[in-house]
Order: sequence, then structure tokens, then C-alpha cells
Amino acid sequence: MLNLQFAAVVALLCLGGVTFGHGGHRRRQTPPALNPQLTNTLPLNGGPTLYYNGSGPVPPESMLSPVPAPITPFTSSQIEDSVYNEIIAIIANGSAFNTSCTQCIAATEIMHFAAITQPVSTVVDVLIRLCNTIQFSIYATTCEEEFSGIGDIGPYYAQLFAKMSFATQDMQAWCWFQGVCDIPAVIEIDESKYFTPKPASADIVPTPSGETINVLHLSDLHLDPRYDIGSEADCSQYLCCRVQSTNTKKGTTSINATVPASRFGYLYCDSPADLALSAFDTMPQFFNMTDVSFTIFTGDIVSHDNDDQLSRAYIEYEETVTYQTFKAQMGTIPIYPTLGNHDSLPEAFNTPNTFNPNSSLQSNALSWNYDLLSSLWEESGWINASTAKYASNHYGAYAVDTAPGLRIISLNSDFWYVDNVFNYANFTNPDPSGVLSFLASELAVAEAAGLRVWIICHVLSGYDGTNGLPNPTALLYSIVRRFSPTTIAAVFFGHTHEDQLQLFYDYNPSSLKNGTQIRNTTDVNYNAPLTVGFIGPSITPLTGNNAGYQLYQVDSKTFEIMNTQTYIANVSESLTWSTPVWQYEYDMRTEYNVNGTWPATSPLNATFFNDVTYSMLTNQTIVERYNLLETKSSAVTMNCSTKACAEQKVCYIRSGSAALGLACPQDSGPF
Repeated sequence: MLNLQFAAVVALLCLGGVTFGHGGHRRRQTPPALNPQLTNTLPLNGGPTLYYNGSGPVPPESMLSPVPAPITPFTSSQIEDSVYNEIIAIIANGSAFNTSCTQCIAATEIMHFAAITQPVSTVVDVLIRLCNTIQFSIYATTCEEEFSGIGDIGPYYAQLFAKMSFATQDMQAWCWFQGVCDIPAVIEIDESKYFTPKPASADIVPTPSGETINVLHLSDLHLDPRYDIGSEADCSQYLCCRVQSTNTKKGTTSINATVPASRFGYLYCDSPADLALSAFDTMPQFFNMTDVSFTIFTGDIVSHDNDDQLSRAYIEYEETVTYQTFKAQMGTIPIYPTLGNHDSLPEAFNTPNTFNPNSSLQSNALSWNYDLLSSLWEESGWINASTAKYASNHYGAYAVDTAPGLRIISLNSDFWYVDNVFNYANFTNPDPSGVLSFLASELAVAEAAGLRVWIICHVLSGYDGTNGLPNPTALLYSIVRRFSPTTIAAVFFGHTHEDQLQLFYDYNPSSLKNGTQIRNTTDVNYNAPLTVGFIGPSITPLTGNNAGYQLYQVDSKTFEIMNTQTYIANVSESLTWSTPVWQYEYDMRTEYNVNGTWPATSPLNATFFNDVTYSMLTNQTIVERYNLLETKSSAVTMNCSTKACAEQKVCYIRSGSAALGLACPQDSGPF
């Protein structure tokens, strides 16, 4: 047994490469499997020596290999073909992108890479080819005219596509605008970036003085110097009352018009000269002009021409003659204007000053328009030189103190308008232009000074939600809520051509994330109304409305609206006129104080109109009356006689942001 154990130990020692030398000393011996020889140990049989460890002639790991010679570079034409063909393949049947939304997003990403790598001309040519193939909906006679001719919006689209990014949800937002994707969810607003938390003092409602001043609200003139007297006024195209207008169903033209265009205007046409002038000419019939302290004009001067009918020269002409007309008609009465979506070229296009960061180039392609408008306002004596300079450098936005002591802040609302294509770059940033930061800053200064403020702008922030974009209007809503009701007395819009109301409410406490100023702006407390947005009626009758404007009685201390009268011209009767006929339409306090319970000394504030919305839910007569007054008592007003329509109207009135408006029922009424 002992001998067997000894034999096993000897064998183990041998396996470990250990042998015994003279005197019992151990000598380590390398086993064959660990022989460090760098060449083969087995026979070569005439073959080449083989190596280990990258030795000998073995090429090192760092040696470079030859690469294929470059293929022949694509020509510009071939690159254009490739971009075009890839997009066509994406939308073809059987594509891996099997929904209209994913197809649009993929195509937009291709256009993005084309825009950042190729000349503008290539992008424009691709747009024209795609337009002709896919049949884009355009505002021009041909795709060529839309993207490279008189319309020439292709180079602007090239800028847009170059700035887009998946990181800010731009592609999805753009494809929502094209009608094929869901809109990205509205972001939460980090209010700490824009203003301090709301103090208790900002919830104090000022006491009315009992004295009033008169203020005019004009909106949406849309003067049409191409209006053709006697042409087809009931046309099948957009725009009627033009030389080229026809009625395709009835086979009529300007030669045998179904409804010849009266020189005084019609329901489906923009404002001819005599209709525009008559609004001013007849004002003394209704009120004493010397009692009007000032006028606000909430934008839109230029006629609704298609893209291939507009030019920079035409925009400059319209803006110049309109403001000169305003000055001539109103004399020494100041007018405080704001820029409308049609007061730019291309229509609604406005870019942030930071869009082109290269300081050696012109920073803003639309600066010519801001320069023109601000100079016209300064020349008329409505703003001073320093305010005009600020407006020229900041998209037409400005702040001004009126003689009665009210501060007016005018904003360029195109930066939240759905049709400003540049809003689809950096989509999740609610304020890339800085115009809303300017508003918050001005309001903070006014709050510290104890001033009252009106905000004037063109495009409404909410109502049905189809005009404003969710993210910037969410920030606007937060700003209005923060400074109401102590600092902000009212907000004024235009744009819809209708006489409408929009309310801003406080938020619920649950709208804030714990310990932060990050706000869910859709968590609204509808029992806490704060501020009214007055959407002014248009002078243009276009879209089936009458012409109209409003006169406000305004408390001389709080600058809240105490009452309003609306005056209209019923243009459906214009062919019988020898001169335009304007008439009193209604008194707001009388119309909506149905039960006579609202005190005569109290303003028509957010609480008043919130009560009106509750009355509308139980009294269909009020709803139908509001529906008629929206159109300025138009003869073609559509019906709103159902409970569903009433609920839709109320929801719209209570929606001060796009996200709130889009959450309303959309198919229950005429508007």
C-alpha cells in the first residue's frame, strides 16, 4: 500500500514538470505543451515555417488594408434622383413603412439629410417633383410656382428641413401638420425658467374707479386692391371678387357673374377700398370720436392671395397704404398695432433671430418686414424711436405706455401659429424666438411698478385649438395665469374674423410636480376664472361673415372692459347700397347679463363670462345668439341648436390654450 502511494506521488511530480537532480535538488522542466518555441515543432514535410505570437514575417495587427477605390461621385442630378426615388419608395405600396405617419416621418428625415448636405436648389427641385407626383395641396397654380416661382417657398423649406431633429420631435410634429400623424403630447412647462412663483398679492383684483374711457378694437382689415367690381362674388375658388373668379357649378365668370361683386364688398371676398374707408367714415354716426382715447389693431392687413400672387413689393405696398390710411382716418387718436399672420412673406413665415447663427450673414430673412412696420408705426407717432428699434429687432413685438396709464404689450403670434412652418424645428422648445420670455419680463416689470397691462396679438392661443401650437400656448397660458388678475387686465386677439371669447383659468394645485415649478398646464381649475381673451371681429367679410368692429368702455383705473358695442355692415345687402351702410349690432352687457344680476359697476371680467358659459349649458337661446353674433349676424350663419353644439361652444370659450381646445369635441357645431 505504501509503495503504491509513493508511485502516485512520483507520477504527480512528473506531470508537474519536476525532476530531482544531484544532491536531491529539484530542477523545473517545461512540459511540451508549454514549449515557448515560436516556430512549429512538428514536421513541415517541405512546407513553409509556421509561426506563433505574430513573429517572423507575420503582418502586425496595426497594418492597414487597401480600400476600394471611390465610386464615381454622384452628380447633382443623380443625388436629386436618389433623394426623390427613396421618398417615392417609402410611400409606395409594400414599403416597410406601412402607415402614412411612418412614411411621412421617414421621408422628412431624408429631406433633413438632403437639406444639410445638398444645395438649396436640389431640395427645391425635389419638392417640385414630389409635389407633381404626390399632388400636394398648394396655394398656387402649379408646383413650380409654389416652390420656385412667384411663391418661391422652396428655399424656406430647405432651411426648415435643415434645422429639424428627431430629438425635439420635429418630424412627428411636421407630419401632424401634414395631417397624417398624432400631435406630440404637450410638454410640461418649467415655469422657473420664465418667472418667479406667483405671490398672493398677484391674486388681488383691483377696484374699478367708476369712470371710463372709450377704446376702439379693429382687426383683420385685409384690404384688397385687386378687388374687381362686377366679377363673380359667389365663386368656386379662393379668392372671390377677382378677374379670374368663376363659379364652376353654374358655369359663370366675371362676364356673366351669378353675384356680381359690389364695390362695397361681399361675404366671400376681402375688403374693397370703399368698405374699408366706410368703417371709419361712419363712426361719428355712433359715437363721438373725440372720446376715443386710443385704438388697438390686432393684425392682418394683406389680402388672402395665393402664394403665387404675392410678392415682397405687394406686401410692402399693402402695409404702407393701410397704415397711412389708418393715420389719415384716425388723426391724432393713437393706434397700437400687432402683426398678423398675413402681414409677412411668405404668409405666416417667421424665423427666430438665432435660426442662422452665422453672424456674418443676415440674421433674419424677415427683418425687412419688421423694419418697415416699425418705421410706419414710428412715423405715425404711435411709438417712439427706441420702441421702434426694439420692434424692428424683435419680430415687431414691443411694449408701450398709453396716455391714460395702461401698458400695452404687442406680440408676434406667428411664433405659436400652426402655419408658421419654422415652428416645427425645435418643436419641444416653447419659446425659441424669445418672444414669450419678453412678455414675462415686461409683465414682471409692470407688476413691480404697479401698472396694468393689455396683451395684444393676432392668432388666438386656444378656443378650438386649431390655430395655436400646444407647447408655446401652454407657456403663454402659464404666463397669463402668473400675472392675472392683478397685472393683466385683458388679452386681445383677432384672426378668426369672428366675434368670440376665450377664458384663462387658474391651475389646480395638483398641476405642479412636488417641490418644483414644473407645470402640467392642462390641469385647470374651471371654478377659478382669471382673465378674458377678447377675439375681435374682422372688417373683412371673408369666410361668410359681415364686416364689423367694436367700441369698448374701459375703466380708467383698472383698464378692465366695462361694456362693449359692436357695429357691423351687412354686406349681403351691398348690391342695394349707394354707399356702405353700417349699423349698431349689440351691447355686450345687455346681451349676456340675461338675468340682470351682474352689478352695473362691475366689469365684464372672467367671472362674468364664466357665469355666461354656465347659462349657455342650460339656455339654448343664449348659445344660438352667441353663434349668430360670432358671424356679425351674417345671413349665412350655420345652425347651433343642439345640446352638443352648446357644449362644444362652452368648451371652446373655456380653452385658453391649444391643448385644451383640441380636447374639446370638434364635430358638434359650425365653428
